[in-house]
Amino acid sequence: MGRLNKDVCYKKRGKVWYYKFKGEVNFTSSGLTAKAKAESYVNELLKNNGLQKVSNEVFENYANQFFLWDSCPHAARLREEGKSITKRYVAIQRTNLETHVLKSRLQKMRLQDIRRSHILDFRTSITKKDLASGTVNKIMSVLRVIFNEAVYRQDIVVNPMIGVSDIKDNAKPTGIFSIEELDKLFPDDYKKIWNEVLDYTCFFLAATTGMRRGEVLALKWKHLHFEQSYISVEDAWKDLDTTGPPKSNHPRTVPMANILRERLILRWEDTYNKSPDDLVFCNIDGSRLGETWWKKRFDKALERAGIPTEGRRLRPHSFRHTLNTMLRASGENPDKIRVMLGWNSEAVQDRYTHWEPAHMQSQGDVIDAMWITSNEQEVSV
Repeated sequence: MGRLNKDVCYKKRGKVWYYKFKGEVNFTSSGLTAKAKAESYVNELLKNNGLQKVSNEVFENYANQFFLWDSCPHAARLREEGKSITKRYVAIQRTNLETHVLKSRLQKMRLQDIRRSHILDFRTSITKKDLASGTVNKIMSVLRVIFNEAVYRQDIVVNPMIGVSDIKDNAKPTGIFSIEELDKLFPDDYKKIWNEVLDYTCFFLAATTGMRRGEVLALKWKHLHFEQSYISVEDAWKDLDTTGPPKSNHPRTVPMANILRERLILRWEDTYNKSPDDLVFCNIDGSRLGETWWKKRFDKALERAGIPTEGRRLRPHSFRHTLNTMLRASGENPDKIRVMLGWNSEAVQDRYTHWEPAHMQSQGDVIDAMWITSNEQEVSV
């Protein structure tokens, strides 16, 4: 009996025939000693997995249901399983699907005819558009979701995305601030740099706690514990109108330094929205602040402070990198820093650590001390 799929490979080990599909690494035992029976077994396996149902389906038709909040099978499954997925992510990936994927040669191909070579050719084509490597990887993740979901639902057997890795990120690393620059950015007289108390306090909190944008803008007065000197990080904006647990679904507490407490009190005195469930940083009517506000106020403050930005990739997230690096340079316990910033691994923390010459001065001091001590011992002898 002929093979149903030409991409099935057979191999005999001892008396038993094994098989694997294109893109797979390991062979699977059929449990049969006759090749013809092994092929029939695999044919039935493919039929039972529903391959025939979509064998003639065009990729465009299959993919077009993805990344629409109400109809995306991937998003629906994750929500049913209680896993996190946001409308913002779905909307971004829908744009990538329509702008890049559905305008490629993959569009009119049959779903099961797409091979790894076609995927690699597609990646090459979008790389030639001078897109940032991070953008290319996000576009490729659209295909990864679609094909992973198709395999998971047993609509196809062979996943052409297997073995296709992300390309190396060529973006410059996030820059960090020096102590002198932070002093310029947050002077005692905030009006020199910031429009109002709201801006000043909002970004000062980000700089002294390392909280993420979504966490800062979702902060409520009930999360501030002035007497105990800590902040409960329990919520973060997931979409324009939806909050949820912080990244990695792990609420945490961060210390409230005395200098931060003083500035938060300034914000308290400056706002009409003082109920426990009111946002700490919000518009006059209590509505949330958005990403555009966040970026414009930050960029304007850097300009007023005279902080050079060319080639440094300074952004609000730089506060998080800066705080981690400074705390580590001061000798603070890395484990405690990770708990404060909400990281689960040393590898993540290392990506937020930027050792610069100023941070190495303490090592030079230690070497000086060792050298002087050694010479003194020789002299005494």
